[in-house]
Amino acid sequence: MGEVRFMISEAAKQVSVESHVLRYWEEELDLKIGRTEMGHRYYTKDDIQLFCCIKKLKDEGMLLKDLKPLIPELTKTRLKLKAAESAKPKVQENAPSVPAIVASDIPAAPSVPAAADVITVTQLEQVRSLIGDVLTDVVSSNNETLKKEISKSVTTDVIREMDFLFQAKERQEEEHFRKLDCLIRQQQANRKEAVKANPIMKLRKMLT
Repeated sequence: MGEVRFMISEAAKQVSVESHVLRYWEEELDLKIGRTEMGHRYYTKDDIQLFCCIKKLKDEGMLLKDLKPLIPELTKTRLKLKAAESAKPKVQENAPSVPAIVASDIPAAPSVPAAADVITVTQLEQVRSLIGDVLTDVVSSNNETLKKEISKSVTTDVIREMDFLFQAKERQEEEHFRKLDCLIRQQQANRKEAVKANPIMKLRKMLT
């Protein structure tokens, strides 16, 4: 069966946004969207799921400029999860299937970036909250066996990476405050030296 394609109007309807919003996100986040022979955009189910994830993060208050560094890791994780799901043995026919959101909407924690690009704790909390929301949806719609498989194959690695990022952020803040303390101490020392060198202060000492 060939890949299902959706035109921009249908994709926008599924994401619950206007068509121009999808075009804007595509440009701002450098997303690779397919084109027909006539040059028209078309969207796959994976594309729509990615846009749904982006919308949810934006609804949580995250800005596009902060989302952009997450996109490569998010795409990489989506592909890994999709490959892992394909490699698993098929469950019995009457068992409910795992929604596509499981393999696509869970954003991976990005690698620790440079100091200038460190994502704030608030943004990390938003991503962690989204992970929890997605897993809650899965838990409410699938059987116990699938829930256990998802928990083992997804949550452990993702949460471990998120914790690593939080630790890195804390270390960065400790270093920042240490440098700030040193700077304050240096300024205090400079003021004391300046006071000692003041002619009026020298005259006062001579008269006392």
